[in-house]
Amino acid sequence: MRDVFKWGGLVGAATYLLGTVGLTLLGRVLFPGQPVDVNHPGVLTISCLGIFGLLFAFSAAGYFAGRDTLRDGYGAVAGMVALAVYYLLSLLYAPGAKFAAALSAGGAAPGKSAVESAFARAVAFVSAALIVFGIAALMGWLGGRPGANNARKRLGAGIHSHD
Repeated sequence: MRDVFKWGGLVGAATYLLGTVGLTLLGRVLFPGQPVDVNHPGVLTISCLGIFGLLFAFSAAGYFAGRDTLRDGYGAVAGMVALAVYYLLSLLYAPGAKFAAALSAGGAAPGKSAVESAFARAVAFVSAALIVFGIAALMGWLGGRPGANNARKRLGAGIHSHD
């Protein structure tokens, strides 16, 4: 299980640095002052690259965890750990935003009580988390399967890449 947290944490942090910070800064250098919309395809392309990079990262975390543990199910957990690390780092800093801006919550929506607004936020948070963590788990599992299978083949052939 230690390998799951190791690979999930490493991949999540690397994805944050490369996918969020790196690609955002690259977009600002290559396309200064352009918004992300269909009229500015360069910025839109970099944004899409970040999304696909994130999905690939979940799969990579699963592959490495599956390779080290020989269990493809741990790849799903590694994908979710990578997402959790990526999310926590993104809460703290996102290029162009105030430091920890995502942590400051707004007030109640106009025409709604504080309880209704808090309930609506809680339902939205839980449903979004289930969907996103489900995608991360599926991508991690898809990476964990070949990782575990390749490791089993390597062990069966007597080839050891590491201890």
